[in-house]
Amino acid sequence: MYICLCQGVTDRDIKASIEAGAKSLREVQANTPVGLNCGGCRDSAKAFIDETLEQRAQTLGYAA
Repeated sequence: MYICLCQGVTDRDIKASIEAGAKSLREVQANTPVGLNCGGCRDSAKAFIDETLEQRAQTLGYAA
């Protein structure tokens, strides 16, 4: 699923960034251009990142 249409960033791209250690929108933006063009996806991207981090924390058995 595309999260950022302007830059062609998908949910898989964001998840890969999180798996590589990113823990915030800013850190994901260091690896992907999500939200760096028009900014229309920033809120959705942040919500997706937060949700993914929470799910990952639950899977690994600790609080995000």
